[in-house]
Amino acid sequence: MARKQAMMRFLDAMLVAEVKIDNVAEWCRANGVNPRTFYRHRARVAAEGEWRERSRRPRSSPTATSGVVVAEVLRLREVLAPDNGADSIRA
Repeated sequence: MARKQAMMRFLDAMLVAEVKIDNVAEWCRANGVNPRTFYRHRARVAAEGEWRERSRRPRSSPTATSGVVVAEVLRLREVLAPDNGADSIRA
C-alpha cells in the first residue's frame, strides 16, 4: 500500500509540474498505474491547478439520527446523571 501511495504522489507531482509523457500506456505499464487513474488524475490537476487530498466524508447520511432525537438524548443524559446510560434513557 505504501508503494502505491508513493507512486500516486509521484504521478501527481509529474502532472502538476507538467512533465511531458509521450506514451501514457507505456508509462502506466512501467509504473503499475491504471491508465484510467492516470487520465482521471490528469483531468483533476488540469481543472484545479494542483493536487490536494479530498475529504472522504459522505455528502449525506440518510440513515443518521435526526437532530431532534440527538438533542433529546443529550438532554436526558444531563437530567438522569450520573445514571445516564441507554437503559435509563429508554425507560
